[in-house]
Amino acid sequence: MIRWKGAMTAASLWGLTACMQAEPVQSVALMGGAVTATTPPGYCVDTRASRPGEGFALMAPCATLGVNMPAPSALGVTTVQVGPPDSQTVTATEASLRDMLESEAGAVLLSSDGQPDTVTVLGSQALRNRVTVHFTDEGPPPLPGLQREEWRAFTDIDGRLVTVAVRGLATAPLHDGTGAWLLSLVVQGLTAAAIVET
Repeated sequence: MIRWKGAMTAASLWGLTACMQAEPVQSVALMGGAVTATTPPGYCVDTRASRPGEGFALMAPCATLGVNMPAPSALGVTTVQVGPPDSQTVTATEASLRDMLESEAGAVLLSSDGQPDTVTVLGSQALRNRVTVHFTDEGPPPLPGLQREEWRAFTDIDGRLVTVAVRGLATAPLHDGTGAWLLSLVVQGLTAAAIVET
């Protein structure tokens, strides 16, 4: 499950000064290098909020982290959470996982505070080794200043469940096309550790 809470530095959601991280960090090795997450263009890894050893990364527009780079076309905050070994859940169960996310149990999982009655699923999709869900959550946002609409993806990488979440700002929300597009870019930037033949 995505751990947005406690990951608050990205812009203080946009209230940053240029004194944070001067150098762009656009990829991060998670869980000891088991999975590498590479940011979409214009995004950087928030090194203060991310916890690579715990499999967690937070990405935001580089400019909001004090990095002198142009703003991306879609402004949002995205998180990646990599699970432990053998936590894979998606492969060969895509349709059943999609159906579960549309149920009350799924709403509990998606809700930022575990309250199913705050969640409304707007759409979901099951693809090969990927399930995506688009929903709103009327509960408290996981980080102050984020919109209530979220795009989330679940995929398996090298035997580990990986969850990606995307939200925009309440004052500049993402819409379905841009939110789904940004989510897809983050998922495409996930790679398993390379195996070196000896």
